[in-house]
Amino acid sequence: MDKITAIAEKLSNDWWAPRAAYEKLSGDLAPTGVEEAYAAQTAVQAKLSEKRGRFAGRKIALSSKAMQQMVGIDQPVAGAFFANDVRTSPAAIQLSNFRHMGLECELAIELNRDVSPSETAFTAETASALIANVKPAFELIEDKDADYGDLDVRTLIADNAWCGGVVLGAEIAGWRDLDLGNIASEVHQTGVEPEAANTGAADPLGSLAWVLNHFAGRGVTLRKGEHIITGSAVRTRFPAAGDKISYAAAGAVVEIDVV
Repeated sequence: MDKITAIAEKLSNDWWAPRAAYEKLSGDLAPTGVEEAYAAQTAVQAKLSEKRGRFAGRKIALSSKAMQQMVGIDQPVAGAFFANDVRTSPAAIQLSNFRHMGLECELAIELNRDVSPSETAFTAETASALIANVKPAFELIEDKDADYGDLDVRTLIADNAWCGGVVLGAEIAGWRDLDLGNIASEVHQTGVEPEAANTGAADPLGSLAWVLNHFAGRGVTLRKGEHIITGSAVRTRFPAAGDKISYAAAGAVVEIDVV
């Protein structure tokens, strides 16, 4: 078994119940760099899709400079999610399906056409022409009880950037007339003071352009109907069973019950 196949076997198996604790890829399985980590990610995604369905969308992670500096990288990280991972709000999320679930508040942007690898150098302005609709969304992170102060970015990349699922809210009405990088939003969680936020904290159109350019550079065609989740506008939350959580942006809401 070659190295990439061996990494894919290990990491994909770690996702199945019971989910294994986070550990850095080491020894013969340690990726030599970012490119080898992404080659492993592609193989991991192929294995995950056998049970989690076709590709339904892509994600950006580590979009902030502070997080990049913490893990020793100078760019964001990409990943994917699958059809069986996608839920529609309101949704009940079974906490026991995760080893350790994090929740991120994002905008999900649906593509209005296929985007081929021949299309490169998107900017926030040119990427906006590819938007079919915009929704508030939750990303469900599976961090496997990782120590955030001791992460290995190559392992994170290979492990599909920890994407454990997505919950899509209602379409934002009149989104074409809004500045997507400046929408007031708010998070509500059981027992916690409401948190005011702004979508600009995640630079959604810049993140969309980065994701499009990343996958074009890797020879991947993104399909009409895929959703791009564009990074969290607030710090990751770690809900407990019994929590009700909502994220509202421009009158549209995504909400979950954690059970």
